[in-house]
Amino acid sequence: MPQLQEIRPNLWIRELTAPPVAVRSAVVKGDKYAVVWDTLTLPEAAAPLAQVIGDMPYYVVYSHGDWDHAWGTAGLGAERLAVVGHAECLRRFGDDAPRTLERMRMEEMGKWESVRLVPPNIVFTSRLSLDLGALTLELHHTPGHTDDSIVGWIPEWGVLLGGDAIETPLPVLNNAQSLEAWLAALKSWQARENLEQAIASHGSGNGRESLEQTVDYLRALSSDRLFKLPRKLDDFYRETHQKNLIVVDGGLALNE
Repeated sequence: MPQLQEIRPNLWIRELTAPPVAVRSAVVKGDKYAVVWDTLTLPEAAAPLAQVIGDMPYYVVYSHGDWDHAWGTAGLGAERLAVVGHAECLRRFGDDAPRTLERMRMEEMGKWESVRLVPPNIVFTSRLSLDLGALTLELHHTPGHTDDSIVGWIPEWGVLLGGDAIETPLPVLNNAQSLEAWLAALKSWQARENLEQAIASHGSGNGRESLEQTVDYLRALSSDRLFKLPRKLDDFYRETHQKNLIVVDGGLALNE
């Protein structure tokens, strides 16, 4: 994939290989402001996102605080308007994010030295709307993958930025107590006839199919029925499925 792919006017995505899976970021441009949706793994990985923004003022939005989504912010420079995330995301930047960075620096010497953690300085708990000029980005708290997970809805386009709340071939469940609320939230998006694209941070598909597949999988977990896994499933997702079953069966909450 090219460094940046314009999948519709004023919406670009950048996909980066971040083992064990690829991760996807996005840039959205309104008439007045732009948004960088997630900043990938490293400052050098995020830097190309600024190319399409130019001199336009912009926000950074974290879909959640995991390392592969929020560690590249320093590579964008300091000209951003604000960094937006859920209140729980801010807490993570004061707690598990520094610990995770320290551990990964020890495990992979030299790889993570350029990372400078940039916590959100605008936070919300349920919903926040950003007026980009002729375009709106609505941010909705959608706990499930993590407690700080959010999705972004662009009503003028019918585009849903799913973060890790949507993932193919299957998502990662860390807390059994969040499953029903997560499923209910995605089913409500599924019911919107004007939803044309659901862009997940991991997996394939930019139409509705990634949302449909995630709902099917979570529904199977919730009802304790079998989910027909794809024939070709790599080791990461095969192991993820087994972990998801353990989480649900044991009613567990796993620490990341």
